[in-house]
Amino acid sequence: MISANVEGATSIVETLAQYGALMVMKHRYGPESIRKFLRYEVDGYLRGRAQERNEEEPLYKVDVNQGYIHYNKGALVMYAIQDYIGEDKVSQALADFTKAYAFKGPPYPVSLDLIAYLKKYTPPEYQYLYDDLWENITLYDNRTISANYVQQPNGKYDVNLVVGAKKLRADGKGQEHAIPIHDWIDIGVLDSDGKYLYLQKQMIDKEQAQFTLTVDKLPAQAGIDPLDKLIDRNPDDNVIKVKKQ
Repeated sequence: MISANVEGATSIVETLAQYGALMVMKHRYGPESIRKFLRYEVDGYLRGRAQERNEEEPLYKVDVNQGYIHYNKGALVMYAIQDYIGEDKVSQALADFTKAYAFKGPPYPVSLDLIAYLKKYTPPEYQYLYDDLWENITLYDNRTISANYVQQPNGKYDVNLVVGAKKLRADGKGQEHAIPIHDWIDIGVLDSDGKYLYLQKQMIDKEQAQFTLTVDKLPAQAGIDPLDKLIDRNPDDNVIKVKKQ
């Protein structure tokens, strides 16, 4: 298919190409190993928006010359969506989208058509993702404040975790303001080999949240959004060392 020659055209052509490449990497190296590439995309996007001389557009309105959006941000956005709703659901949405427009003349699809097909396969609790990731410029400031563990008599470990989370909305000139957070975000606990003992999405609806998680092995690190799926300007403080309480 080809996209209509309007704002956001490259979010179909280039973003989906980047997503396809990312899924090949995921299946070749595993989802845990993809973190290095996601960090590369975050850094590329943040550098690009810092150097923007005109106005940064949301992904659905991306300009043809804004590669840092349709490539770097687009890869992050699509990876996050398949992580939230399932790769199979995204694949089905893209199959339907292709069937509707492939090898056909006008009217050609626009980015809002792509979003509509993805939304059809997205549960109600995750519909907010399109407003945040596609239709607006949304940033996060997530961090782990403390992480301690206590070994239980049965040999398991209780991890007490305190995290902070802020959500920001920016305009095209980079002016930001905080907005209420009510998001599903990964909380993870890792062992000394970097393997996940716990990795699940938790509802974060305030700027500081506390969790007690039970794992089977000695925890080494823990934190919020440990795989860097969200656009965070300082992801280095997402995960910290777990200390004995």
